[in-house]
Amino acid sequence: MKFSVFVPTLKRPDLLRRNLAALAAQARAPDEILVSLRPDLDPEGVRVVDEFIAQHPLLPVRKVLLTEPGIVIAENALLAAATGDVACFLDDDAIARPRWLANLARHYEADERIGGVAGPAINVVNGASDERRARFRNRLIFPGLVMDQSTRHSARVVEADHFRGANMSLRIAPLRAHGGFERGLLGDCFRFELDASLGVTRRGFRLLFDPEVEADHHEAPRVLNPDRFNPETIHNNAANETFVLLKHYGAFGRCCHVVFAFLVGNFPCPGLAWGVAGSLLRLFWNNRYLLGVAAIGPAWRGRVRGRRMWREWRAKRATAA
Repeated sequence: MKFSVFVPTLKRPDLLRRNLAALAAQARAPDEILVSLRPDLDPEGVRVVDEFIAQHPLLPVRKVLLTEPGIVIAENALLAAATGDVACFLDDDAIARPRWLANLARHYEADERIGGVAGPAINVVNGASDERRARFRNRLIFPGLVMDQSTRHSARVVEADHFRGANMSLRIAPLRAHGGFERGLLGDCFRFELDASLGVTRRGFRLLFDPEVEADHHEAPRVLNPDRFNPETIHNNAANETFVLLKHYGAFGRCCHVVFAFLVGNFPCPGLAWGVAGSLLRLFWNNRYLLGVAAIGPAWRGRVRGRRMWREWRAKRATAA
């Protein structure tokens, strides 16, 4: 099997240099490394890749040049350019540990029904890896509770329902059959990995989370949309989440999700329960993810927008058919 590593990057030259050096030091060499770049905005990133190619002439590294912004634009361009069987996704601020690819590859080679493998994107705090044990696995609980422990180590290899793009992999054939990554998402395309993960599993494949597929995630500041907690971002998060889940649920599930989204919701886009609970918990727990009641309005407006996005998506599909 061939493993293609995808590295979308924008204005993080120092971390990109470390990212590529870690890929060059893998116990199992990548079959190809694809780096998406915006030459107009990030000429220094282009120089970093050119220098890396010159220093590692035996590694198959290719630049994928973009003219439009957005992570989904980048990932779809990388997907179109890939020649491998498995797409291995790393953020440019994620540094793969030496056996990252070898530990990931073994699952695909052992079982042809494995559609995706991910591992912990370990938060780096004050220069040190903050390794923690996961309390639960990455799950999607009907009708829309998204549980995510992607930064933590599970006790063993476990099945998962969804991944986070900083450190994940997906089999390319079912991902392409799904249509790649959803282009209709708003803002920074929150939940694009959830849509792709559900698209792969709907085709009969399984997803695994392996604690030994490790990468250290430095989580550098974003160049585009740096504020993850302003009203516009909360609105976009809620819209994207509802849109993605309405795509994958049936009629009953869609009705249940809308009720759940308004009454409960999730941390990044709270409904009534999470919003009230967040305000109360903030009185004695300083946590940036507790958005409080002020986030309920933007999130509710986003849910309405997400349902409209789903109706437009469904109409386009019907017209295309």
